[in-house]
Amino acid sequence: MPLEHILRAMQVQADGEIAKITRAAEDEAAQLLADAQAQAVAIRARHRARVEPMLATQAAGLQNKAKLSALRALADAREQLLTDAFARAETRLAQIRASEEYTAIFAALARQAVAALDADPSGQVLIAYVDPRDVALARAMFAELNADAEIKTQPIPLGGLQVTTRDGRIAITNTLAARLARARHLLRGPVAAILVGHAESNQEWTTRTIMPMPACGR
Repeated sequence: MPLEHILRAMQVQADGEIAKITRAAEDEAAQLLADAQAQAVAIRARHRARVEPMLATQAAGLQNKAKLSALRALADAREQLLTDAFARAETRLAQIRASEEYTAIFAALARQAVAALDADPSGQVLIAYVDPRDVALARAMFAELNADAEIKTQPIPLGGLQVTTRDGRIAITNTLAARLARARHLLRGPVAAILVGHAESNQEWTTRTIMPMPACGR
């Protein structure tokens, strides 16, 4: 066989071996890549399974914290609105205190206080505590009621009075400040609802309307 044919045969054989080796290397590389991808997927799945519950817990905690903060802010806003509303009511009562309306209001407060003693005012001696500005008014009112009352003074800025029996066993506080405090307690929920816009549309409140008055307590 000529040398040329021998060399050509060797070249063909070498090319075949090279192709075979190349295909084997490519197949092995492909398998290694597939294995690596499968391992990466498995690792990500394990990581997600471990991390996602932690992230969910953290997210729930952040949501709860945000909700609590929002509720706290709402409560603070409602409380401030309520405080402002009753501050305006107190200012209005102070204006009434200096107006002509006050005489009739004091008279009503005095009548209710005496009536709350559940006895004939002419048959017992009472002690009435009034603001120094109301001494003359109190004397005239108790004279009209035919009540024997000793008038004593104490600061009552918004007006009204406190009436006690001589022995001190019964005391009736019927001051405008006490009424405002009771109203604040009783109306806290309704007033707060009105202020934040959840009251019925036909319900109206006004700090000027103080008559008729609820029965005073002992």
